[in-house]
Amino acid sequence: MLAFLLGLIILPFCVGCSKSPPQTKKNGNKPTRKKIPKKLPAQTKKLPKFFEESKPTTKPLPVYRPSDNRPQHDVAKLKQLGIHRYESKHLLLYTDIDPRIAKTLPAFIDAAYLAWEEYFGKLPADREKSVFQITGYIMKDKQLFKRLGLLPADLRPFVNGRHRGAEFWMNEQKFDYYRRHLMIHEATHCFMTIMPDVNAPAWYMEGMAELFGTHRVQKNGDITFRIMPPTREDVAGLGRISIIRKEIKKGKGKFFAAVTNLKSSDFLKDEAYAWSWGLCMFLDSHPLYAKRFRELGRDATHSQFSKIFYEKFNNDLSDIRSGWTLFAGNLQYGYDCKRSVVYFEKGTLLKKKTSHQCTVQSNLGWQSSKLLVEKGKVYQISAEGFFTLAQQPKPWRSEPNGISFRYFDRKPLGQLIATIRVEKPITVAEKTSLLTAFPIGSQKKWTAPFSGTLYFRLNDSWSELLDNTGNVKVTIHAE
Repeated sequence: MLAFLLGLIILPFCVGCSKSPPQTKKNGNKPTRKKIPKKLPAQTKKLPKFFEESKPTTKPLPVYRPSDNRPQHDVAKLKQLGIHRYESKHLLLYTDIDPRIAKTLPAFIDAAYLAWEEYFGKLPADREKSVFQITGYIMKDKQLFKRLGLLPADLRPFVNGRHRGAEFWMNEQKFDYYRRHLMIHEATHCFMTIMPDVNAPAWYMEGMAELFGTHRVQKNGDITFRIMPPTREDVAGLGRISIIRKEIKKGKGKFFAAVTNLKSSDFLKDEAYAWSWGLCMFLDSHPLYAKRFRELGRDATHSQFSKIFYEKFNNDLSDIRSGWTLFAGNLQYGYDCKRSVVYFEKGTLLKKKTSHQCTVQSNLGWQSSKLLVEKGKVYQISAEGFFTLAQQPKPWRSEPNGISFRYFDRKPLGQLIATIRVEKPITVAEKTSLLTAFPIGSQKKWTAPFSGTLYFRLNDSWSELLDNTGNVKVTIHAE
């Protein structure tokens, strides 16, 4: 190829020239030829534009949001029949509920829209470059909406709410909080599914709608989304935490795989919403997983969503399964996601007649002892130190035996307790071993019921770890 190009370059300069006589060596008649350098001189590196490779001139086609095809309604006629219209930048609301309540609702969707954009990214513009707006219908008299054609006959039946395109329909709710929650839930679906190629699984779509729906109104009027419900009263009518606790109590708790395998048909019952919310809350709030999980929001329209999910988390699946089991098993109102996180660290075997020491902080959840215990073997465990469990109304000072005037989970507050993580669980008992806590206190001769890594914590409510201070030193001796 190089010789070919050189020939093309040299050729124009040779046409019409006289032939030079061949050069000969001094000691003979053999002709000699000038050697062609392996590397072209600098001035010949750049070829004429005629020979440059052509570059593609086509640009990627622009991506547009579907055009706004929401139906228009006769506002004056609807008003005469008791259905009023309320509008903000991102919500057009038709409803027959109390106007004093209705007029406050559009602001919640405007606030949620900013949160969606921050989390999932901005939607593409439509061809008309219009502002994305959702139409919502909150119905006290459902039959009235149906007679007036505001509730489409071909819309699938629903218990509480349903969305389609940039519209949603929902029944009026008893509680103010849950009315807002359900409205944000359905509007979140509108935002997440407005592009035509959405292919995320049901647990993620419903879990994220529940996650954004769970909100708090601050004293200054600001609205915070994706919160852990502080109390039952703060989220009146929601009941997701209560559902999970009841399911586990009945022996119907769901492992990680069971939640991710939920199908659309499972969401005819509240239990599926509770489990999907719980898993999204766990991953979204976990210090080790939150960043990767939030990146999934940008892939919600990817045709291989599940593949991307497992590529991101494949190396952590074992820890995720264990962490999820602990999260779901201990979930309560006000659960401190940050301080209750377990950083799993596999232990090493302790030789017979030797000891191992570790420190247990009072303001954290389960902490690895970095010791691997063996099933059926006996260990002498002792602990010493003082720590404070609360600051108000006065500091509660405790030692490893705990304090007897207050209990949590049927054990004295502050008592040193232990659990085992089976590293390669097979049976259900092994998979849920972390949910069994063994009382230790200041001193205990203890036989390990499983082989696995030993974890400790100082017993306290999962919602009251923040104000704890201090730690204890624990010594484990293998007999």
